[in-house]
Amino acid sequence: MKKGFLLILAIALTLMQLNAEQIEIGRSVYVLDENTQTAIFKRWWGGTEDDSKLIIPASVDYEGVTYKVVTIGEDAINQNLVVENIIIPDGVTKIERGAFYNCPELKSITIPSSVSEIGSNAFKNCIELESIVLPEGLSTLGYRAFYNCVKLKSIDIPSSVARIESGVFHNCQQLSSITIPSTVSEIGEEVFFACESLKTVNLNEGLLSIGKGAFLSCTALDSIILPNSLKELAPHAFGSCTSLKSVKLPESLEVIPEAAFARCEALANIEFPESLYEIERFAFNGCKSLRKIVLPQKITRLAPGVFPGCTSLVEIVIPEGMTELGGGSFDGCTNLTDIYCYSEEPPLIYRAFDGISLEQVTAHVQVVKKYKKDSLWKAFGKLVPMQ
Repeated sequence: MKKGFLLILAIALTLMQLNAEQIEIGRSVYVLDENTQTAIFKRWWGGTEDDSKLIIPASVDYEGVTYKVVTIGEDAINQNLVVENIIIPDGVTKIERGAFYNCPELKSITIPSSVSEIGSNAFKNCIELESIVLPEGLSTLGYRAFYNCVKLKSIDIPSSVARIESGVFHNCQQLSSITIPSTVSEIGEEVFFACESLKTVNLNEGLLSIGKGAFLSCTALDSIILPNSLKELAPHAFGSCTSLKSVKLPESLEVIPEAAFARCEALANIEFPESLYEIERFAFNGCKSLRKIVLPQKITRLAPGVFPGCTSLVEIVIPEGMTELGGGSFDGCTNLTDIYCYSEEPPLIYRAFDGISLEQVTAHVQVVKKYKKDSLWKAFGKLVPMQ
């Protein structure tokens, strides 16, 4: 059965190749399909000073037949050192992988409303590209499509896009704001990594997941509201957002993953939703402006190293039912003065408070007698009954 399928596939590919012909017109190469009378704009050889502007034709004529241009082919204009302006005709539906990759002088491009797909690395390293209008009807934004477009200042995501692939705007250093429409359910990995001017991010209801490192090192971002539709936040999602002061977590969130907000140095307050049952290690590592932590009821065990280096932290509230604070949970939180623990039985706190002078800390507990019998808890400066 498998051999038969492969044979049929091979025949089909051969027939497609027979019906497709590669021709050269001027300094452009096209692949023509006789069956559909369509063409792929395959390659352009422009390279002189007079080639700063490229107008791709809507159709080409060959041997008395008109072929409509529907695709900008893979690597069609990549590594062109002179082109500054490109106009794509209406009727093109697809821009393939790497089509404009490494065009360092490209400043503007017109994309028609007919385009529904932009492939991976399509505009990667177009370092002079400042703006681009993505058409309504666009459904696919490929992997690293605008990677390292360092001068790209603004872009609107059309409401027809359902997923933003990984690394699409990685290192777009001048991108200052972005609105994610409600149709987008997933933001991939490192989509806005190192977008150091990104200050405003609007996330609409409908978003289900944010990928690993999606906003990592967005150092100008100062606030974020995560929509209630969000189900999954991946590790390092907002790591090293050093200006982030305000975060609103959704009621739907159950897990804050590893290093999700690590080194968010300006974050002074965080309110956890009652739906939360786990905070993974290093989630708030180095959040040195964080002053108070109230852990939600569903958390019964705190992972190791969740809040190390939170040097402004003065107060921790631990819920009833907590059984263990992992090693290094509050390592180096040197200004801690008060702990309120609502658990009747003393949670295990072995090495949870390394680097802290426990004599300065008052532990407010439910049953003082039980806590005084615990060799770790009795090291605190004061054990007093909960008021």
